[in-house]
Amino acid sequence: MRAFSGKTVVFATVASLALGSPIKYDTNSTVELQSSLTQEVLGWDHATFPSIYQTCNETNARMLNAAFKDTAEITAYGKDRLLNYGVDDVYYKRWFGNGSIFTVMGVLDQLMEASKGGMLMRCDDADGLCAANPNYYAGHHRQSFPAETVICDYFYTSRKPLSTICFEGTIVDVGPKHYAGIDMLHRYLHVPTMSMDGFIGEYAETLEEVVDYAQNNVTFAVRNTDNYLYYLADVYSTSVIPGGCLGKL
Repeated sequence: MRAFSGKTVVFATVASLALGSPIKYDTNSTVELQSSLTQEVLGWDHATFPSIYQTCNETNARMLNAAFKDTAEITAYGKDRLLNYGVDDVYYKRWFGNGSIFTVMGVLDQLMEASKGGMLMRCDDADGLCAANPNYYAGHHRQSFPAETVICDYFYTSRKPLSTICFEGTIVDVGPKHYAGIDMLHRYLHVPTMSMDGFIGEYAETLEEVVDYAQNNVTFAVRNTDNYLYYLADVYSTSVIPGGCLGKL
């Protein structure tokens, strides 16, 4: 665990899957597995998490819950930074310029405490897009079922835990989505109830565009998904290495 401002992020877990004999799934069933994470997360009064569909096996569910845990930890650091340093913070200015801190704070609150009722993570390749894009698609939002996200097998091999940040290259080198918990936040924002029907979206994805938004288009800097992902990774990395491990912009 890492401390921030004298506090420690604590997570309580409970077993969500039975151990023992192999689990068999009825792919026609609509039964969902609940995330094993409770809502007792310091830094968040009412943290919520998506449900996990029963086509996810025990290993899938364990890794998804670890990613959910990382989303709560990294957003707690981001929120704490906002509260303690405000709009004059170098990290805030780097990714949001002089954009509205009220918007940024609200987005973090929305991501972690808004209801995720009906929001579902599933592990079966329901639309065939994982197989069609091997070693590229870590997951995708289902347009035909807006509350659902498919997590592809590639997610489990390509996305790393937050505990490895700064040890596999700079954030600029690997990108914030390299980390499962940060990538999961981007997947949250594909769901209309999380993005506030597209208020937050992927308006710009390259690093150059993201930096340009912060410098020249703050209206969209505070509405662009990747500005949040870079901000959170940048801030969190300071808990590992003094000054962080952003790399050269």
